[in-house]
Order: sequence, then structure tokens, then C-alpha cells
Amino acid sequence: MAKTGRVLGWIGKAVATVVAVLATVFTVDAALELAAHQGDQNAYDHAPYCRGVTNATESCVLRTDATVVFVDVTKNTGKNAHGHTTSAFLDPKIGGQEASVVLSSSEDLSGSVAEGDTMPVLVWRDRITRFTFAGRTHDSDANPHRIVAGDLVDLAVWLIAATVFGRPRIRRLLRNRIAINLHRNRIPDWTLLGLVSATAVAALLRASYAAIGFGLAGVAVLVLSAAWPFVPWVATPSAARPYVPPYVPGQRAAARKARAQGQARSKLP
Repeated sequence: MAKTGRVLGWIGKAVATVVAVLATVFTVDAALELAAHQGDQNAYDHAPYCRGVTNATESCVLRTDATVVFVDVTKNTGKNAHGHTTSAFLDPKIGGQEASVVLSSSEDLSGSVAEGDTMPVLVWRDRITRFTFAGRTHDSDANPHRIVAGDLVDLAVWLIAATVFGRPRIRRLLRNRIAINLHRNRIPDWTLLGLVSATAVAALLRASYAAIGFGLAGVAVLVLSAAWPFVPWVATPSAARPYVPPYVPGQRAAARKARAQGQARSKLP
């Protein structure tokens, strides 16, 4: 039973280590993607409307109509099992590629739209970014604003995962060094907590560049925290907080057993 527990413990530690490493890599990747997509969003926001009829939408936004090729209605599952998702496949008349857009994620709108109908759309870089349906304008999944919003969520979530799984593993592996000066070895913990919180707040405020800065700083602190206990200032016990050896169950148990055996021998005639 004890052996099974040790095996499960090793498996849990291995899984936590793998998750921490992957989450750290994904955090960096999310930050780089966010930087690229934020640049696209800036270009989209400052792009003028195209003049006349053109297929060149690289530097301008084209206002045109798109034909509904087909309509798809699917039953929702899981937490949204109460409704239906209605999607339409649109084919812009000029300047863009065919794309699927979601008309509703909760209602069956097959009675309100049919094949052959037309919808006003905006096309940028050959992608439908906005469409108008039933008098309301919606952003498509290819809209740079929606892409950036998704990147912000990814960055915050991956940084939280990297911190939650990574920092405890580092503290566990370096527990003997950390025990020399517990007070100063808490500095990376509080720094990470502040950076993770700042990244989450920046993501909520849609402050992309601030989120990138805080996120990459969090990754740097997490990685460098493995070397922090070896810094001379940290590795020196504080006079106000003397060094206390870490609790090692095996050593304490062996000491108790040795004392018990010694007492038993002393009672012999």
C-alpha cells in the first residue's frame, strides 16, 4: 500500500512538472501571438474604407454584400443544452473569401434566414470581419477585436496555470535551500502573485501591451525563481530569523527509534 502511494506521488509530481513546463511555454506563445494580433487590430482600426469596387482589401475595409450559401442549425449540448446555434455560410460578392458566421448561439433562426439571402458585410484582408443581420451588426470570429480578446484570456489563464503548478514544484525541489532563509525566499512568491494579478486586470481592461509586459515578466520571475535561493543575500541566514532545518519525517522517526532502543537496553539487568 505504501509503495502504491509512493508511485502515485511520483506520477502526480511528474504530471505537475509537465503541466508547469507546457503552461510556461504556452504563456510565452500567447504573449507573442497577442503582440502580433494587437498589431493587426491597430491596422484594422485605422484602415479607411475602400473606394469603389475592388478586390484589394489589404489596406482598406470593403463594404459589400454577401450571399447566404447555406444555413446550419445544431442543438446545443452541455450548459447551453436549452437552445440551438444558428450559423450561416456567407459568400461575399467581391473582395473576400467564403466564411461561416454565427447568427445566434441560443436560438433557431432558420425561419428568419434562408439560402440566397444577402447580408451587408465588412471585408478586410479577404476576411469577413462584420456582418449585419436582422438590423443588428455583429463581429465575426475573424474580427481582430475578437481575436485579441481570446488571446488576452489565453495569456492570463496560461500564466496562472504556470504559476500554480510551477512555483510549488520549484519550492519542493529546493526546499532545503529555501529553508535557510524562508523570509527572503518568499519574495518570488509575492512578486509572482502581483504579476499574475496585474496580467489578469490588464486582460480585463483590454490593455494588451500591459498584459504582454506583465505576462512575460511573470514567466521570467517564475523561471529565475529556481536560482533565487542560491543568491548570496538570500542564502545567508538572517540574524532576526535564524536557520531552522527542514522537517524530514524519516530522520525524526529514525531518531525516535534509536532513542527507544537505547532506553530498552539500559533497562536490561
